[in-house]
Amino acid sequence: MNSIAGPSNAAAHVLDTGDKVGYQLKGRSRHMRTRAVAAMLAAVIGTSTLVATGVAAADTGPDLWVIPLGNCSDQGPGTVAQPLCTAQGAADVAQPGDTVHITGGQWGEIDVTHSGRPGAPITYLADGNNGFFGPIQLGYDPHFNALQHAVTMHGVHDIVVRGNFQAAGLSSAVLIDNSTDVTVDGMTVYGNGTPPPASDGIDITGASARITLSRNDIEHRGAAGIAVGAGVTGAVVTTNVLANNAGPGIQVTDSAATVVTSNTVLTNCPVGISLTGASAGASIQNNVLSGNGVNRSACKTGSFAELSVAATATAGTTAAYNLFGPAAKTPYRWADTTYADPAAFTAGTGQGAHDLVGDPMTTHPKAWTVQNGSPVIDSANDTAPGELASDLTHSPRVDDPLVAGIGTHDRGAVELPDPFAITQLTVTPDQGPHPLPVTASVQVSNPWSTPLTYTYDFQDGSPVVTTDTSVTHVYQQRSGAYPYLVSVTATAPSGVAVHDTGQALVTDPAPEVARLSAFQDEPLSVVTDASASTDAWKITDYVVDYGDGTAPVDSRSANSSHSYLNPGVYTVALTIKDSTGATAHTTQRVTIGGLYNPVAPTRLLDTRDGGTLVNGGQLNLKIAGTHGVAATGVTAAVLNVTATNPTADSFLTVFPHGQPEPSTSNLNFDAGRTVPNLVTVPVGADGSIDIANRFGSVDVIVDLEGYYSDRFPGGNQYAYIPGTPTRALDTRTDGGSIGPGGTRVLSLFGKLPASASTIGAVVLNVTVTNPTAGSVLTAYPDGTPLPGASNLNFTAGQTTSNLVVVGVSADGKVDLHNLAGNADVVVDYVGAYALTNPPTVIGMPFLPLAPARLLDTRTDGGPVGAGQTRSLHVAGVGGVPADATAVVLNVTVADGTADSFLTVFPGGTARPGVSNLNFGAGKIIQNQVVVPVGANGDIDFSNLAGNVDVIADVFGYFSH
Repeated sequence: MNSIAGPSNAAAHVLDTGDKVGYQLKGRSRHMRTRAVAAMLAAVIGTSTLVATGVAAADTGPDLWVIPLGNCSDQGPGTVAQPLCTAQGAADVAQPGDTVHITGGQWGEIDVTHSGRPGAPITYLADGNNGFFGPIQLGYDPHFNALQHAVTMHGVHDIVVRGNFQAAGLSSAVLIDNSTDVTVDGMTVYGNGTPPPASDGIDITGASARITLSRNDIEHRGAAGIAVGAGVTGAVVTTNVLANNAGPGIQVTDSAATVVTSNTVLTNCPVGISLTGASAGASIQNNVLSGNGVNRSACKTGSFAELSVAATATAGTTAAYNLFGPAAKTPYRWADTTYADPAAFTAGTGQGAHDLVGDPMTTHPKAWTVQNGSPVIDSANDTAPGELASDLTHSPRVDDPLVAGIGTHDRGAVELPDPFAITQLTVTPDQGPHPLPVTASVQVSNPWSTPLTYTYDFQDGSPVVTTDTSVTHVYQQRSGAYPYLVSVTATAPSGVAVHDTGQALVTDPAPEVARLSAFQDEPLSVVTDASASTDAWKITDYVVDYGDGTAPVDSRSANSSHSYLNPGVYTVALTIKDSTGATAHTTQRVTIGGLYNPVAPTRLLDTRDGGTLVNGGQLNLKIAGTHGVAATGVTAAVLNVTATNPTADSFLTVFPHGQPEPSTSNLNFDAGRTVPNLVTVPVGADGSIDIANRFGSVDVIVDLEGYYSDRFPGGNQYAYIPGTPTRALDTRTDGGSIGPGGTRVLSLFGKLPASASTIGAVVLNVTVTNPTAGSVLTAYPDGTPLPGASNLNFTAGQTTSNLVVVGVSADGKVDLHNLAGNADVVVDYVGAYALTNPPTVIGMPFLPLAPARLLDTRTDGGPVGAGQTRSLHVAGVGGVPADATAVVLNVTVADGTADSFLTVFPGGTARPGVSNLNFGAGKIIQNQVVVPVGANGDIDFSNLAGNVDVIADVFGYFSH
């Protein structure tokens, strides 16, 4: 009987001296000496990583390459530089001793018509390591439809088909007819295609002889997995997996001297291995048969058994060393007699020596493995005909020293490999400045106590080191931080090897520097990021003290979070520690304050319905717990307050309930004049505010725009992101005035924070000028209904400004609606409230202050003249901390000698082309202003014309 040497995943062939000649290939001369294949592949294919597998050393034999490159030709020499285009083109020209390398792709059907000769077969190799990754498929058309066959051989000899070809076929996937000395090794055959006729996986027919089918995985065929037909002699079926086929796993019919060895045959119908007709002289050994014919309802017809040998096939046939699964209803059918177990089979036939019944403990799919404790381990006949030196996966057959078995081989197609494994590879230190000595140490699990050798590659150009479980190496200077991959290979005497990798980061010598970014992301919650810290050595600990008296947190992570009990300004301290024990320290102040909660504009108060404020009068207005405002955690309210029908020149002061009335004002107005102003005011302990009037009587209208909270009331909360003040609309030059009942859609595209995906509201400075009638202007998100609230109230001919906080549509649009007459509208973009999304979007929380006067030029410094700028230092003044980012002011102008406007901007920066207050000579005008604080701690006030007094009151601040 023939047997196959192994293991190998590439065709090996020996050429005699007669092979080393030139010959004609379709009219072109091809010398048979192999060139430098890998180099040519790199030249042809470029940067792909290419390995020429199965290639003999230079000058030892020819190779044909099937590579679908643009310069390929089936009329060419088949070299790497000019490959063949198709597998069939290669089959048409292949000569004895050739190895045909077939790359990834769909190659249709190969009809093998040329033969090799003894010692110089033609080998067809599935070459998956040549830069063309993906499956290598035979028997499929370009549309992935199965053809009749994947490979056909008629009347040929000395052919090898090897490697993981994925083969299909509406008829058999592989047909070997009237051929001799053929090997098919390592193929995967699944299914029958669409539609699925009842066809075999591999068919051997006619007067074929010495055909070897090895290491193939054949499943889900409509008939037999492997069929050895009438007239075939000396076929060897070894180390295959045959599972879930609708016919027998292996069917031998009228075929003499067939060898069936070490196959794993599972859940086929109705028989696992079947010998019928004149199939005498067979050897059936070392096979695993389980579940065959068990599901009899699925197996329509036939005599059910794991192993079935007809009376006409028993002469000279040997069956031994086979294992049967425990669920077998009929393990044996021999000469038309069934036997229930090995003992009965041996007693009745003299066969079945060393047969076993038990769970083979194999797992599937694809990753076929044998588990510890399986009865197949070391229980095979090592010298059985057709037994290979390696298993289905080309792993060597090895002795398990923990099992006192019959031999050293396992039954079936799969061997339990030596279970040694690398459990841990440590590289110490794994980071440091050059020159860096590191120690690589390996730990292994080695149940068999196999003597292992350890090979280390530090991948810096130094020689590979073969030594024990630990080795030291010094990495030399290399500019910049460079990660080296440290690899170790543990190898057993059998040649089985396992690998693991570690890493060493070699850096330039540099000092240890702690860097911290701390910011609020949710109510009362801080997030810290220390990932920008640097150290030539590995940072092992990040210790964060949050500055509120809680214990510092020691973590290996550079990122952390913490919740505070109360809003305020805290100093967060970071200490980093590296692998040498060295430390570095830094601190950062972080503001924990209220986040903005937008609401649909809602009218809270209108005293025209009753409750007019009289001379020196005061009213109380509940904010928290009303009109959708949270009941707790509210720190400040954003209100649009309008004074109307005043009987005397006066002013309104808005302040937290329960606190003394401050010496500040929010609205200043003349008798008979309607004046609006945005007010940001802290709420009292009971969640309410007070509004006081100084002289005469006046009606007050209050519209809620939003509020700040240091708790989570539900829904999104937003932090403030100041923008560069930019003019967004001026109807005097763009589109004309807004008419009675008219609405202008304002797009803020390009002005909103580009990195913010969710905008809750925008801050706009809105000015109405040239109105032809008394009216109101309302700003609201585009695509929503017009609310019953207003932002600016004005009379005919009046120029007035107001800060507006308004929601925007998803595409960044705001609607501006004018009630009556025509009015020009000027809009300046100030900033936005956005969801915090670090590190790209980090907004600022708001902390309210008790209202305090910071500037009054009537008593300090005199008016601001024409074209002049007055600086005001705000950092560290009036409760504003030194590191505040922006302040919220109520700014009033009085006693102006000319029509003019006032612009408020960060100190030390260029005046932007926008305005905050527009006023006429002698008018008292106020507006809320949100302005960033300059790097020098100042804000600047610039007046265009005439002289004007400026009063500024602070109500709170924003800060990181």
